[in-house]
Amino acid sequence: MSKYLISLILLSVISMGVSAQRITRQYNNVSFSAALKDLNARQDKYVINFVYDELEDFKVTKNIRNQSVPDAIMQLIGFYPIKMTQMDNIIVVECTQKASAKMIGRIVDKHSRPVDFANVALLNVRDSSFITGGVTNENGQFVIPCEARKAIVKVSCVGYQTASHLYETGKIGNITLHENTVNLKGVTIRAIRNSFKMGKEGLMVNIENSDLAKIGTATDILRELPRVDVGADGTVNVFAKGTPLIYINNKQVRSNTELEQLKSNEVKSVELITAPGAKYDATVQSVIRIKTIKKQGEGWSGENYAQTSYNKYWAGYEDLELGYHTDKLEVFGEAWLISMPHSFENTLTNQLNGSKEITVVQACPMAYRTKSSDAKVGFDYTFDESNSLGMTYEYDDATGKGYTLNNYQEIFENGERIGYIDRFLDERTDFGPTQNLNAFFLGKIGKLGIDFNGTYVSKKQSRDMSSTETSDDVESRNVHTRNDQHSKMLAGKLMFSYPIWKGSLHIGTELTSSQIKGSYVNEEGLVDASNTEIKERNLAGFAEYAMPLGDLSLHAGLRYEHVWSDYYSFGEWQEEPSRKYSNWFPAISLSWNKNKWSATLACTNKTKRPNYSSLRNEVQYDNRYLYEGGNPYLRPCVISNIDLNVVYKWLSLNVGYNYIDKPIIWTSTLYHGKDIIFQRSLNFSNDQDLYASLVAEPRFGWYNPMFEIDYSQTFLSTAGFDIEGIASKPSFRLRCNNRFDISKTIKAYLNMKYRTSVHDGLQYTKPYSQMDIRLSKTFCKEAWQISLFANDLFRQSKERWTTYGSRTSITKNCYEYYRCVGLVVRYRFNTANSKYKGIGAGNAEKNRL
Repeated sequence: MSKYLISLILLSVISMGVSAQRITRQYNNVSFSAALKDLNARQDKYVINFVYDELEDFKVTKNIRNQSVPDAIMQLIGFYPIKMTQMDNIIVVECTQKASAKMIGRIVDKHSRPVDFANVALLNVRDSSFITGGVTNENGQFVIPCEARKAIVKVSCVGYQTASHLYETGKIGNITLHENTVNLKGVTIRAIRNSFKMGKEGLMVNIENSDLAKIGTATDILRELPRVDVGADGTVNVFAKGTPLIYINNKQVRSNTELEQLKSNEVKSVELITAPGAKYDATVQSVIRIKTIKKQGEGWSGENYAQTSYNKYWAGYEDLELGYHTDKLEVFGEAWLISMPHSFENTLTNQLNGSKEITVVQACPMAYRTKSSDAKVGFDYTFDESNSLGMTYEYDDATGKGYTLNNYQEIFENGERIGYIDRFLDERTDFGPTQNLNAFFLGKIGKLGIDFNGTYVSKKQSRDMSSTETSDDVESRNVHTRNDQHSKMLAGKLMFSYPIWKGSLHIGTELTSSQIKGSYVNEEGLVDASNTEIKERNLAGFAEYAMPLGDLSLHAGLRYEHVWSDYYSFGEWQEEPSRKYSNWFPAISLSWNKNKWSATLACTNKTKRPNYSSLRNEVQYDNRYLYEGGNPYLRPCVISNIDLNVVYKWLSLNVGYNYIDKPIIWTSTLYHGKDIIFQRSLNFSNDQDLYASLVAEPRFGWYNPMFEIDYSQTFLSTAGFDIEGIASKPSFRLRCNNRFDISKTIKAYLNMKYRTSVHDGLQYTKPYSQMDIRLSKTFCKEAWQISLFANDLFRQSKERWTTYGSRTSITKNCYEYYRCVGLVVRYRFNTANSKYKGIGAGNAEKNRL
């Protein structure tokens, strides 16, 4: 470690020494002559010769980062008609067109934002013949030498109407370009960017200057994205890839409220990554990166968000955010209150074939309410464009008495009803407090980029359960249990980046240390008590290189993870459940972009580790015929994936294959040969998955639909287990999202989805469907927003499945009252995007906690 630190310090000193001989400078709308004069004064290696008046009219807006003097001058030149000649230490800069007059102007869009790389042609007034031309710079400016007294200035740029105007040569001010529209029999067809394209890592969706910019919030954007499913509670899933990591400007999203707080018109783009590279944790199978539009905010800012909804009971959510912003410092705080009812109409049918054929039918309607109060504070300080640091602290605490319920069980043996049980259940839960501390530093030393993130998490939870089972036919019981768990995690991630040859190299390390303590006690001794502790450390190193190759780009990476896991039962170390793992996880992808086509082929190796609740050594009493528990002997599985994405205009195709070695499957067996079902997770031999998704997202003016059809099929091997899997059959999901732009401030949405039955290894799931509607209206320049919504209109989003185990099966038929109506009111003032750039550390490990 000491050698590593010494090497890093030496590298930093060398880098700073080198950068002293190079130029790092920001120029904002200054004359070319002034920039050259500044460069000449900042170094003594070169002498820069130029005619001041000749170059004074050319304006430059450039960010020079660690460049040699000749390279810095070439970067300033850009598309201007200027050339540079170098003779040893003498540099001569001159205009190539020696006209005495110049046409000088700036191209902007209807929002007064600069339009860069627009073509500007000067045409003869008499016959419109071409005289000369140029290209706008990053600030939309152009300077074109011209001898003619007057000229027609013709400006063209993809996505905009071509503008032509007659001007006298000189300073002509701003020229505004408008979106390209063609009126055809009353229908407006807009020339806009393609809906999709392949980004650096995945499928890129442009939001800025699209209809999605006016949809409402980031959550609303995700609802409209292909292969992304947003649940009624705001949970996000990616088709065939599970729950993704979500980032906003490199900061990981911890709560769904963060997506609700981000306005859609502040989002620049969203990238969906279905084959994450080596810099991500080996357990991460999908990532969503949200990039916002750069926006400056000064002074105080705030937002108040209130939502209420009704299904069978009223629910409420209130969020208040307050921040103070200066040019370099941002301080922010947030607090929210939630009161959420949970209602279930639930019927369970358990069947087992032990010493007898027993069927238990249990009707267990349930209704309870949870309340939580949460708060977050943080700051971010920006030293300059390349160096910043910050910290956030978050405190969550959920309260409430849990729930009480009355249910009944009917018991059948060999088809004959033998008993009826009335059951009263009282459960008291306490989730919290949960504390989360994050810190980051993002900086640069010359060309060397430094990215550090540190995270600490502490989480507590407990549950007391009392069950009274009364029967005239079988033994009556009183059952009391208590469960406690305390989890802690400390993690750090350090990553360096450096440009090498044509590409960029990222190398780094990530260290995670977790401690999970849990206990379970049953007073009556029906199941054994447990007291477990798991200490796990994960040391990872990774390297990733990305390089453009013309229309192609290559990403290749390798990640190494070494995991120590020590398992303790009642304070004594257990040899068999304790393990050490050392694994390599390669990742490679090849992308191609040309015209309206783009494609990416990726191959990755990932792993899935059991969550800590699955590793517990307890047996939980559910009822006299059903127990569930953990399995400390579970092992991680390895997932080998091939993933192909192809995009053409508004069509997108995704096809993939997974081979999973030792998959972790939730199943059931008989408990020690008794007539009791025991549910837990087991490692099976292997699993193979096929999936495909086709998305079409055309545009018809005010009507914007998205059609999606998804296919998936699982092939689970149950060899070596006394379990017979169900036949593998394909499953399909259909989605149709319809967005209606009624006016600039009124939007309507009608979203529908349907899924066929699913035959997934050991589980058969019945079909389901759902239809949601929403109407949104903004006021006062979008400071106020009111939305009305109704979810699951026809009450068809139900959970209905049967799982099969060893001589056991469990069938569930449940409706959780997804159908509801609600109202959202939001008010904002002087809002500005957070500058916080931390991404956190140990992100995948937090999910396991």
